[in-house]
Amino acid sequence: MCAAISVGEKKASAKNDYLMKQRSVIEFLTAEGCSAVVIHKRMKAVYGDACLTEGTVRKWAIFYRGEDPKETTVRDRKRPGRPVSATDTMHQKKVDEMIVANRRVKTKRHCKCA
Repeated sequence: MCAAISVGEKKASAKNDYLMKQRSVIEFLTAEGCSAVVIHKRMKAVYGDACLTEGTVRKWAIFYRGEDPKETTVRDRKRPGRPVSATDTMHQKKVDEMIVANRRVKTKRHCKCA
């Protein structure tokens, strides 16, 4: 079970890195004065089907337009609210104990008790 989590985390991290690279390209080309349509065409030539949509490129170009490139960041800012997942050791141990106690326990039960 732990191996599957680490593989999933690696995939999510790789996807995040890919998105950050594309955001960086958008930030750079916006700072040079390129329009969102031109940025998307250039990115599509490089990234192919993995390229962000034109609408997403437009959204980020608007976000970066008028900003000082030295002051902007391509990373997502912290947002209030409940975290997507809890991966602390206390919860991992608790779930592992539940699995050892009853291997047929359902996922819904894990979610309610953990």
